[in-house]
Amino acid sequence: MRRKTGDSTAAALLTVLAGSLLLPVLLVGVVFLIIGLNRGSEPGPYTVIFAKAGDECGTQGQYLDASTGKPLQCMGPGGFRTASLEFPGFSREQNDDVRRWLTTLAEDGDLSVFDHRSIQAKIDGIAAGLPPGTRVEPESGETKLWIGAALTGAGLLLGSGFAWRWYRNRRTGF
Repeated sequence: MRRKTGDSTAAALLTVLAGSLLLPVLLVGVVFLIIGLNRGSEPGPYTVIFAKAGDECGTQGQYLDASTGKPLQCMGPGGFRTASLEFPGFSREQNDDVRRWLTTLAEDGDLSVFDHRSIQAKIDGIAAGLPPGTRVEPESGETKLWIGAALTGAGLLLGSGFAWRWYRNRRTGF
């Protein structure tokens, strides 16, 4: 069977089309996988981060001065941010209890690493006792992982099928 010149042009066009569709699917899948895997490293809404004035802050967590325990004003993604020591789902009494505990620990003039841990333990204890529906759970990256895995798997499956078809066509002289 003789090969027509139009056949090689069609094969070249299909190669370009498959590559232009396959590459974005793989890239988006890998990006979703990376985002999903890194999602668990962000602080949650009940996390206290002790920092110094001028430090950068993230979008999650409460930033407090490492030595005084006072809410910090810091720069982070999205601009200027001020911590307020108000935790989502906590009642006014629970927030006041955290503030009192923080003030008691800071009375000697400086917060130690043990004080930092004690404050976080107090907040974690209150958050654990919140009724279902009022506790704010940190966003997990599970959905992004599944999307990334599906897109990457689909891209690899399509790519291997395309490579197999190309190999068979080359072997038969097409």
